[in-house]
Formats: sequence, structure tokens, C-alpha cells
Amino acid sequence: MANDETKDKKMTLTSKFSRKGLFFDLILYLLTALTMVTIASVSKKELIAIVVLVGIVLAVAFAIWLFRLKVIVISGQEIEVRRVFLPFSKHYYRFAEFDSILLYQSGKTEYLYLLRQGQRILKLSSDIYENYEELKNALSIIGGETWGVDAARAVDSVFSKKHLLAVSFLFLFVLVGLAVPVSDYFEEGYVRESSLLIGLVVALFFLFVVMAALYPCKHLTIWRGNLEVKRLLWPFKVRYYSLKDFDFSLEIITKHQYGQDESLWLIHNGKLAVDIPQSIYANYDALEHAIGIVPSDTIEMSMIQALPYYFGKTFRI
Repeated sequence: MANDETKDKKMTLTSKFSRKGLFFDLILYLLTALTMVTIASVSKKELIAIVVLVGIVLAVAFAIWLFRLKVIVISGQEIEVRRVFLPFSKHYYRFAEFDSILLYQSGKTEYLYLLRQGQRILKLSSDIYENYEELKNALSIIGGETWGVDAARAVDSVFSKKHLLAVSFLFLFVLVGLAVPVSDYFEEGYVRESSLLIGLVVALFFLFVVMAALYPCKHLTIWRGNLEVKRLLWPFKVRYYSLKDFDFSLEIITKHQYGQDESLWLIHNGKLAVDIPQSIYANYDALEHAIGIVPSDTIEMSMIQALPYYFGKTFRI
């Protein structure tokens, strides 16, 4: 009996948060909070809108930071996931539910994704978990080298909930900007030029950001060697491609200050025809698998370097 209990304990592995990684994040939020308090101490009504915006950004960013922190317990062939932000909500998974594991390197940080039908269900990061290597080893028995997408069925794109939530959050700033002159009117009985200017600048800026975030969003359908593309901002215009029409595909790694993003670019007549960013699609791996065009090269570039290709620059490889 004692031996059986010892085996059960060895089979149970609980994640441990990296104090170093969390410490730097907390310092960043504290500095932001101090900056906001300093701005709020200035008794100018024109700065109230800025203080409110910074406060909202800080609160939401902190909530997202907490939400991504998960306590993971691996026991035998089961995984228990409990979020720090919602400690009473638990999710249970079995190893058999997942098709395979995907490892992704971004700088010094390694990410581990558990895939189910090409959709990334669970994510682990080496900068968050102190015992990341132990967790990775415990999960390494999941799945095989390949997983299937039924060729007889259409594969439809699924937008990432995180991306849609971020866009919705940005749209709130548009409303906040419009609310500035309205609140001024109710308080003063008229709208001051400074309030109107601040409100319009804030609203127009974040409206541009929202449109830029929605522009890459496309509904994709892959079926029997064909690709249907329909933009979210202009759903009435549909483009149809045969997968045989594409010259080749490229894996594009776009670097930014927070890390890097992966995208699949489909090239037609030497120019970018369809881009599929991993950050926008929850089932990115299923889409890539269904398209079946193996990237001929992996290219790293910044957003500024990538822009000319969106406007028709020809690839020379």
C-alpha cells in the first residue's frame, strides 16, 4: 500500500510560477500606476480624460495578466487547469483529448501548445513557470507526429477570442473619446474647444487602431483544394483561389517589442495574395495543415519591412 501511495505522489506534478518573471511584470504595473497618480495630481480638467484612459488600460492589462496565469496539475493521464483570476473555475483534460504538442521559440522564451484538431487549447510558457521543463517532459507523451484533418470536410477559420476581445477593448476607447465633450456639455452647459479636440483626437486615433486590427481578419474556408477568402470589414467581396494557383508559401516571423508573431503567406504571381496570422486564428495549425503547402522558407522581418509586400511588392527569392 505504501508503495502504491508513493507512485501516485510521483505521478502528480503541480506547476510553480517563476518569481523572477512575475516580479518584473509587477514592477512594470506599479510604475504605470505611479505615473497615473502623478498625472491625476495635476488639477487640470483637460487631463481627466487621459487619467481615465490610462486607468482603464492599467486595470484591463492587469486583469489580462492575471487571467493568463494558470495553475496546472498533471496527475497520471489527466490535467487540471485553474486560473489565478478565477480560482473557483477549473477545467479538466485527458491526455487522449489532444492530438499533439507544438513547441514555439520566441527569443529566450519557449512556448508549449497542446493541440486538438489544430486548435491551440492550452499554452505553457517557460518565462512563467519555474518547473517548465518538468511540465514539458510530463506532457511529452501526448499525441504522435501527425494529426488529421478530414479532407472530405471543409475547414473554416475560427477567430481567436483574445484578438476579438482586444479589438472590443480598443473600441471602448472610441466611446470614451466621444464621451469627453458630452460630459463637458452636461457639466458646463457647453462644449469647450479643448474638450472637443481631445475627444475627437482620442476617438479618431483608436478608431484607426480598431480598423487596423480588423483589417487582417478574414473568414477562410478550405475545401477540396480550393480557398475562399472573405474579409471581415468587407464581407460582400469574396475571393476564390485554387491551392494549385499559389507559387509557394512562406513562414513569416514578425518581430516586435513584446516578442514575435508567426504568419503563413501564400504567394501568387510573385506577390502576397493571402496572409494568415497565427495571432488572429484559434485554429491556425488546422488551416496550415489543410492548405498543405509546405513553406519554402522562413523569413524574419519587422512590421515596417513587411508593409511593402501588403501593397504589392514582388518577392525575389
